[in-house]
Amino acid sequence: MIKGLYIHIPFCNIKCPYCDFTSIVEENKDIYEQYIDTVLKEISFYSDKDFDLETIYFGGGTPSLLPPELLKKIIDFVKENLNTNELEITIEVNPNTYRYEEFSRVKEYGVNRVSIGNQSFLEKNLISLGRNHTPKDTFETVESAVKAGIENISLDLIYGIQNQTIEELKEDLKIYTSLPIKHISAYMLTAYNDTPLGKLVKNGEYELPKEDLTTKMFELIDEFFERKGFKRYELSNWAKSGFQCKHNLLYWTNEQFLGVGVSSWSYLDGERFGNTKNIHEYIKKVNENKKPVFFKEKITKDEIKKEKIMFGLRLKNGISIDEIKNKLELAKEFEKEGYAKIKNGRFFLTPKGLMVSNSIAAELI
Repeated sequence: MIKGLYIHIPFCNIKCPYCDFTSIVEENKDIYEQYIDTVLKEISFYSDKDFDLETIYFGGGTPSLLPPELLKKIIDFVKENLNTNELEITIEVNPNTYRYEEFSRVKEYGVNRVSIGNQSFLEKNLISLGRNHTPKDTFETVESAVKAGIENISLDLIYGIQNQTIEELKEDLKIYTSLPIKHISAYMLTAYNDTPLGKLVKNGEYELPKEDLTTKMFELIDEFFERKGFKRYELSNWAKSGFQCKHNLLYWTNEQFLGVGVSSWSYLDGERFGNTKNIHEYIKKVNENKKPVFFKEKITKDEIKKEKIMFGLRLKNGISIDEIKNKLELAKEFEKEGYAKIKNGRFFLTPKGLMVSNSIAAELI
């Protein structure tokens, strides 16, 4: 049963130096409609599958570069051709794009959740991250979405930026929690190898904070948000009660989802597969009535069990102790060292443990 649909919109005004997602700076806006028509055709390739959709997520890239009518075209197509429930429909928004008029229209078309790529309210940090918006842009975006009647608003935060201090992070957190938003995603800045930031770090031109400082930052973020009513439910996500992102939870709980668009990934019928990252190849393949898949792998029962542990440890309530009963002594060692807790038959990581969750999962698998 397919519960989630992810739609990748690759277009951007600029390419952020830390971003490792597939994005394209495209001057010719005519390609937007061509791309959306191609996405609709790709969705139709899967119309024989068993859909019980609960979420649609427009990610990017910058989906808010699209005119609202193109988003409507996709939403209408999905509702007309696939089995859907009451939908959580999310669109990622850059702070210098949509305002009240656009938000009003997308709300009318069914969008009920907005995720704003803010990253920081401090100019110094925005410059360091290569962002092309100002704090004022974000304030206006939040105000416009609220005015348009969209209640479920999420803001992104990046921490672990070059020369960032604990005091500066506190200043950011105060602003985030003062706004009428329901959800915050906080990510530690990562220098991926194939990004401009990765090259700068490798060449010694950009220095990321030491691990002990980023650990303190994570602990501060977690404690601060919890005090302000944002409860952590996953490694990088905090929400007011009832506003957890339903779509992202599908990933962490191993539910089936379909990803369409260039570079998107899917998990269906025991298989994980991904589309080509080349937009021209993507359009060509689909228009030849071929699925644009470039990678596919079967997920065995043993791998499903491993992923259940790895993904489950990212969640606030962790995993059942039964999942690791053959590693119970090791689990107790992690508890003694302050990396985890065992309570009510559950094994879950502390903030200290979450910072090395992949290493802990590897030892427990």
